[in-house]
This record gives sequence, C-alpha cells and structure tokens, in this order.
Amino acid sequence: MESNADDLSSTLYRTVPADGPDSIRLIYLLPGTLTDELRCTLAGADLSANPHYEALSYVWGKPVFDATIVCNGDVLFKITSSLHRALVRLRDLDKPRALWVDQICINQASKADRAAQVNRMTKIYSQCQNATVWLGDVPPKLQTTLVEFLKTLASAQKQQHRDGLISSDIDVSTLQLSQMDAAQRTRYGLPNWHDPRWKLLLYIYASFWMRRTWIVQEVALPRKVDVLIGPVLMDWYSFSSILFYVESLKILGLNLGSLGSWKAFLALTARRRRTQKRDFSPLSELLFEHRRGKATDVRDRIFGLMGLAAERKEMPQADYTASITGIFTEVTVNMFRWSNDLDVLGLVGSVSPDRPKDLPSWVPDYGSPRGPHPITKRGTMYTLKNPQVSAKFAASGHRPLSFSTDGHALVLHAVIIGEIGELAGCCIGKKDDDVDVQQGLGQLILAFSIRGLQDQIETVNTSLSWENLARKIMRRNSIYEPTGESTQDAIFRTYSEGQIERITDEFRAIYALERFSLVVWRILTLGCGCTWLPVAMPLVFVYGVIVWISTYGWNMLGYPPLSAIENYLEMIKEAAERRLCTTTNRLIGLVPPNSAPGDRLALLHGGKVPVVLRENVDGYQFVGEAYLHGAMYGEMMDAQESVLIKIR
Repeated sequence: MESNADDLSSTLYRTVPADGPDSIRLIYLLPGTLTDELRCTLAGADLSANPHYEALSYVWGKPVFDATIVCNGDVLFKITSSLHRALVRLRDLDKPRALWVDQICINQASKADRAAQVNRMTKIYSQCQNATVWLGDVPPKLQTTLVEFLKTLASAQKQQHRDGLISSDIDVSTLQLSQMDAAQRTRYGLPNWHDPRWKLLLYIYASFWMRRTWIVQEVALPRKVDVLIGPVLMDWYSFSSILFYVESLKILGLNLGSLGSWKAFLALTARRRRTQKRDFSPLSELLFEHRRGKATDVRDRIFGLMGLAAERKEMPQADYTASITGIFTEVTVNMFRWSNDLDVLGLVGSVSPDRPKDLPSWVPDYGSPRGPHPITKRGTMYTLKNPQVSAKFAASGHRPLSFSTDGHALVLHAVIIGEIGELAGCCIGKKDDDVDVQQGLGQLILAFSIRGLQDQIETVNTSLSWENLARKIMRRNSIYEPTGESTQDAIFRTYSEGQIERITDEFRAIYALERFSLVVWRILTLGCGCTWLPVAMPLVFVYGVIVWISTYGWNMLGYPPLSAIENYLEMIKEAAERRLCTTTNRLIGLVPPNSAPGDRLALLHGGKVPVVLRENVDGYQFVGEAYLHGAMYGEMMDAQESVLIKIR
C-alpha cells in the first residue's frame, strides 16, 4: 500500500504514539467553512477510558495524496482528495469534532502500527458514539436536485404506506412504477421512468463505497450510523429504507437490482441487523456473503471481516508482514476445523492473473471476486432479518470430515465417480460492474446500458449452447437412468442446480417458452450464437422485442404467469455461470467454467457437493464445485472404493 508518510508526518506519529493494548489516535477537526483550510489536532486516546469520538467510513480512492490538512499547528499532512472532501463536509462551524479516521490515525507507513490498529478496529467501531458514512460528492449543479428528489421519494413512500401499498417489514412498494397510472404518480409525486432525476440515484447505488470490504464492520458494529452524500445527511434507517423502496419500484431502464453494489448492500444491511443482536456468523459465511468486497491490500479481505466472525478469538491476528499465501492457507484450514465441513471450497473460482503463484489450488483466492456462486449456498436469501442458507445437499452421504495437510497438499478421502465428457456454455464470468460515479451522468447511463446489453448477450448465448447439448442428450435417451425421471425434467432441474424439486406443468410451460426464445435467437444468429458486439447488440434488441411480445401473449392466455417466469430466470442466473456437461457414467451436471473433458468428478468425505479435480503427476488440482443430477444426496458414494488423495 502506498503511504502518505514523509519526514514531518513520521515525526508526528513519534510524538503521538499508540503503543498500549487499547491505545488509538484521534483527530480533533477544527471548525471552519467549506472554503477554509483544513486543520486538525492529532492526539492519543485509550479505548479503556471510553473516549467520546465519531468514526468515518469512506473510500480512499486512488492512493494519490494530492490534498493536505494541517496537523498540530504546523505539520502539512498529505491525504487523498476523497478524504479531503469528506472532512470539509464534516467539520462544524463553531467547535472541534473528534474523529477516528484511518488515513490519519494509523501510521500507514508502519506495518506494525497498521496491524496493531487493525486488530483494535472492532473495538474502535463498537465504542464510537456515531459512524458517518461518506458516499462522496455529486456535481454542484445537481446537489439541489438530489436533495429535493430524496425528499420527494421519502414523501411518496409515506403516502404509499398510508395507502397500504408498502410491505411494512422491509419498506418496499407492492406497486411498481410501470403499474402506476398518471393519477397515482401524481398522488405520490413520482415522475415517469424516463425522468433524468432517477439516474441521479446511481450516485448512491453505484458508489464505490458499497463494494469495500472494510465497510461491513464499519456499519455493522456502531450503535448509530449516519450517511452523508454531498450536502445530504440521513440516518442509516432512512437511507436504507429509501434504497429498498426505490429498487422495489423497478424503474424501467435502471436495473438497480442487478448491480453488484446493490447485492453487497443487501448483505451489508442484513449483517448490521444481525450484529446489533450480537448474532455473529462463522468467517466462511461472512466471506461468502461479502465475497464481492474489495480491498487495496488483499489480506484485508480477511482482516476486515475477522472482527465479526463467531470464531474471531481463535483466528490469527492481523499481520501485514505475513505472506498472502500463508494467511489464506492458515485461515482456510482453520475454517475446515471450525465448521467441520468443506463449504469454503465453494469460493475457489476461476484462476485469475492476480492469483498468488504459490497458492494451493484448494485454497480460495479471497482477494479475487471471480468465480461462480457456491453451490452449497444456493437458496441464500438476503433479508433484513437474516440470510436463509440452503444446506440440503449431502453428496458424500454425511461422511465426517477428516483431513490433514502435507506441506501445501490437502490430504483426505474421496470417491472418484467419473470423468467429464461433453461440455457446453460460453460461461458468464463474474465481471466488475463498478461504474465511476464521478464521470458525467450521460457517460454513466451509457456505460450502464452497454453493460446490461453485454450481460443479456452472454446469457442468451450460454442458454443456446446449453440447449444444443440438451437436445443431443434427449435424443440419446428419453429416460434419465440415475433418477428414473424423463431426461427433459432432469435437464430442467439441472438448470436450477436442484432448486426445483418437482417439475410441474407451470415449469414445463416456462421451459417451453425458454426453448421458443432460443429458437428465435438461433434463427437470428444462423444457429451459432453471436458475441461480436456491433452485430450482437441490434440482434439482441430484436430478440428482446420478440420475446417480450410472446411472453405477454402467453401471459394473456393465463399461463405461465410473469412472476413465475421472473422467479425462474432469477433462479438460473447463477447456474449460468457454469458449464453444462455430460459424464462418462451418464450423469448430467454443471461444472466450473474452467473445467475440461477428462477432468475427474469426486465426492470428498465431509463435502456436501461433488467437486471437479484435474489429475497431475503428484496428485490432483482442485478445479471447483459441481452439481451432478442424481449424485447430490449420497447416491454415488458406493459406486467406487474410497481412496486417499492429495490435492495440491
């Protein structure tokens, strides 16, 4: 991590040490106007004395220290422009304000000081009187519009609540904006979907802050949290309530629910609710919930969540001198022992260029957001009350976990049940869907629209590839031997990774509609799909219009309902991150995107789902989790002898 340290700031930290077990530093932000020079006093404090202070949660931005604050009278301390803007907004006009701000209160040039202060951050945020979230500024010409629009949305939400159109448990609208007539929009003061004020909300929904790892404990632990965006200050409940309300309106052309930042916000909101009730989850659960979080130092993907973990007292302390491989491996082994299962293997994703070269294949690269949704977590619902996790699979037949490590190798028992045969699917990779909210609003909307089209093109191409293989499988056998059901039903259940337990006529109608849509795409692309954007974008527009008309035509006939179609599409979205496959023992399934024909399929003792392994000269390489229809509940555990294997 780049440092803002120079000789003067290093001297400042020597004069204000924080060496005791509960010692921290605070800044006292001196009063001033928006245009005055920033000034503060840096002083020591002891958490055991319960000092009065507030804590700041914000995004550093690029580690370019191009702004300054005057500390302790004469030290010109370098800070990022993001922090400078936040402190300008935060300071009072007439009195000092005591703040804990990591960029100043931690000596970023000292690994020892960073580690010591990070290990105290659970206490720092638990004991602060208030935490303020800084989401950033909006352009000056838009600030008044944003302030007034947020007031309009709050008023509309209250009026809908009085009209009985708000789900009271999570403050969401039961009526989408497209379902409102002109009179209703007038009553609630809501503009039509094409009003540019809706796009202003991207400054909130697409904020970089939403994707930081550290914000989880910065929001979950404090008793009181406020949110500041430009000149707008809201308490956490009002802020989150407005965000839930707007997303539930389903604004046409503004698919907020698809943003990774929105999904991160859902997890964050649920985590704050649980933490305030002193309900702490295992670290493996936290890493899954917040797996899209980002940190400048990838070790902070672990350190930033350990303070919220149920096993936090048994986890290693933050240590910035330790290697990334050493920390990731030690934490993974600890999670195996704590949870007594192998669920954390679901976080092993596609090999990224940034993956440490010496990281064992069975250890997740916690610093990378790449990789499909873990199958062991299928069915997870983020709610304000608590996440509900599906743990029904038992592919190893509830065999207990017993493992050891041999150097970097994981040693355990497994049953090898077959090999991958055919593969289909261009695979939808997890892309970084962050957008730069500081760029022009027009550029923001354009980037958002293009990204949505790219996602739709990848989705339909993947579905077409799957369907081509599915047709071949159904021509071979009409009955799926491992389960005795029709091959079509087995394929349909595989598409949902087993979340559909019984195929009804409604699901068959949905499948028929999906196959019709793929016929349309096959005709438009001459049977081979299309990924070249200049051609694919107009084609996918035509495709979308035809499917939209046919979907509503089916709906007018009463079957299937649009809500059922939407639920199905949401269900298979995560499955589409994998590749459809056949196996040498006539199973069908979904495997990781980097799987290859000939890869082994195995059931690990203590594992809930099958895994894909790649054999090499000194053992196996771990590829990832798999869904194999007919092998998810221990049916295949006796197919072969259990053997002791090494995964390196």
